[in-house]
Amino acid sequence: MTARPKPLKLGCAYGVRFSPDGARLAVLGRDLVLWDVAARQKLWRGTFIAHCSSMAFSPDGGRLAIKSTTGLQAVVDAQAGQVLLNFQNKKDGEGCGPAWSPCGRYLADGGWDGRLRVRDAQTGDLLFMHEHPGEMLRAIYAIDGGRRLLVLHGIKSVEEGQVQPPDYCSVWDWPLQAGGGRKVLSLPKLASCAPSPDGERLAVLHYAGGDEYLSVHAMDDGRLLATAPVEAGAGTGDALRWLPDGSALGRVGRGKLLFYAWPGLNVLAQEDFAYPCALDFLPGPPLAAIGSWESGMLMDLNVHKENT
Repeated sequence: MTARPKPLKLGCAYGVRFSPDGARLAVLGRDLVLWDVAARQKLWRGTFIAHCSSMAFSPDGGRLAIKSTTGLQAVVDAQAGQVLLNFQNKKDGEGCGPAWSPCGRYLADGGWDGRLRVRDAQTGDLLFMHEHPGEMLRAIYAIDGGRRLLVLHGIKSVEEGQVQPPDYCSVWDWPLQAGGGRKVLSLPKLASCAPSPDGERLAVLHYAGGDEYLSVHAMDDGRLLATAPVEAGAGTGDALRWLPDGSALGRVGRGKLLFYAWPGLNVLAQEDFAYPCALDFLPGPPLAAIGSWESGMLMDLNVHKENT
């Protein structure tokens, strides 16, 4: 019988992301740290840009795209832990992303100024920009193996007396083209969203009547598949994530992690955790990377254990 590996303490971690092959784990905290998952060994640590806030592995796992709270982006060699390219674009301002094209040549990101941009990942050249006046682009997700992008749009405040329009999600096919976005879901007060691994469903946390709900919709036409009221949560835009096999959803709550079965959305498991803020899951074995403002962890987390 093979002993399960001990949990690995990651320190303060507000971003966690497994490489596409699951061999490495990138942890974003005071610095950016890359771990060997099997060996539980730190490969490198670096501070490549100030105030780094988000990251994404390239499709082949060889590079990490990083973005700061000023909008500055850079590409890091995931093997050597060295900067390959600094885009020198901090004037773009804060926003979301980055997300890679399926070929690994291009990077998309969104701004809180409503601009969706695509750059050449080798030169930093701006190749495409589409403006969404009056909106904030709050999150970008690669779906269908990176062949499409899901964008979460937040509507900025309106003038007094006007009705606040609902937030919405759009899907874009690569290569991105003007007017190419297709609205797939529109709901008031969208807090976060998570596309399913197969790209067929979209889970969202949203508010209605002062209460928070977890809902799952069809990606093709936005029809509601299931919904359930949930306890108000906490965390960041990465607070909701599907397990790789699509059998459950993990969610960051207040001082806990919650797991909801699919289909049905009944609570499968609950784990107490100090100040959780981000989640990612390793395909295959039940390993979870958990970001925490206090101390993140890489740990075995079998949410179906009561049924096995």
